[in-house]
Amino acid sequence: MFPLTERHTIIAWNAGIGNKRGSSVVRTRLFAGGCMSKITINAQPRWPDVNDDYAVQFEGHSIGRVRLEGTGWLWSIAIPMALPQWAEGTAASRDEGFKALAAAWGRLLAQTDPARLQRAWELEKAFEVRQQKVAVIKSDEAQP
Repeated sequence: MFPLTERHTIIAWNAGIGNKRGSSVVRTRLFAGGCMSKITINAQPRWPDVNDDYAVQFEGHSIGRVRLEGTGWLWSIAIPMALPQWAEGTAASRDEGFKALAAAWGRLLAQTDPARLQRAWELEKAFEVRQQKVAVIKSDEAQP
């Protein structure tokens, strides 16, 4: 774990345009202990042709969501572990929501023991495997 010495800054944000289901990318610079490292957060619409609800991933892991709620945007980090209150919030625009989520994710990475985060990823993987098994059982039961 390392203390952050400066705030996170967003380098780039590429939003999908129109009805294209392109990947959106947020790049965040983290300044820690005199070293600079970059993290990349990817976001895609949760459904085709819906541009107000995004699933957010980091290194292939689902980490959260940014979605329109009324006139504002809700953002939240959602991984299988206890999270602090600052791991969710609201923003005036979609882009501000992505920036806020990226900053909170960088903060969480800086404050979380890598072994604890690895356990969360293992739990995520176990859940995915279980969901696949349940889907197979349901499809087997549906066949005559």
